[in-house]
Amino acid sequence: MNSENDSQPHGGGEEPHRHHHEAEHHHHCEHEHNHHPHHEVWKLNVQGVTIESPKPEIVVREAIQQAGFSPDTPWIIVLKLVGEPKREVGLSFVIDLRHKGIEKLRLTPRQINNGEVCRQDRCAFAMLPQDEALLDRLGFDWETLVDAGRRWLIIRNYPLPAGYRVATATIGIEVPVSYPGAQLDMFYCHPPLALSSGGVIPQTQQIETVIGLPFQRWSRHRQWDSARDTLATHLALVDESLQREVGQ
Repeated sequence: MNSENDSQPHGGGEEPHRHHHEAEHHHHCEHEHNHHPHHEVWKLNVQGVTIESPKPEIVVREAIQQAGFSPDTPWIIVLKLVGEPKREVGLSFVIDLRHKGIEKLRLTPRQINNGEVCRQDRCAFAMLPQDEALLDRLGFDWETLVDAGRRWLIIRNYPLPAGYRVATATIGIEVPVSYPGAQLDMFYCHPPLALSSGGVIPQTQQIETVIGLPFQRWSRHRQWDSARDTLATHLALVDESLQREVGQ
């Protein structure tokens, strides 16, 4: 009897008490589990930079700052949503990251009527409309500038395939005045690229100074068709050349 009496309170008293604590612990862990991914779930692509927010709502100004851009620059800020028209928003606009259709926040330099731009050298000359659309669609940080009489398209943070000692580089492409009648030829990299294997990259020994920085000239050429070729086909050459040197 004592054995039964001893075991019964254990089953009817202590055991539920233990389960009660387990339930509390499970609830607490569930709360922690739900709370931890919170930082990972609320993500936003800001001009090619993925940021994370601990809250499901974020102010545009805060998102731009977190992505490393200056909110004081006169941007055209466009919120892109899947299946919906693009929407221009202001710095104080609150983005609800719970909206499943949010694709990205795109930043485009806003031209000022007196000729000033967001950065003094941001748009020294215009590329073809389809070229600019491509650059924006790919989320590149790009600008056009003139240095020592030469016209350059500069693309920063260009992703490199594995096998180089750096993960990204600044790519320079010289743009002739008569482009696309005249071809885009070769490309230039800063910093000068080196293989992780220590191997030598052929036809890259020439270093040229552009905007005060050393750019490595990649002497890569092809047949140019002015009726067909644009920046898109030249970037395909850039990608193929970079991949070939690491065996991809």
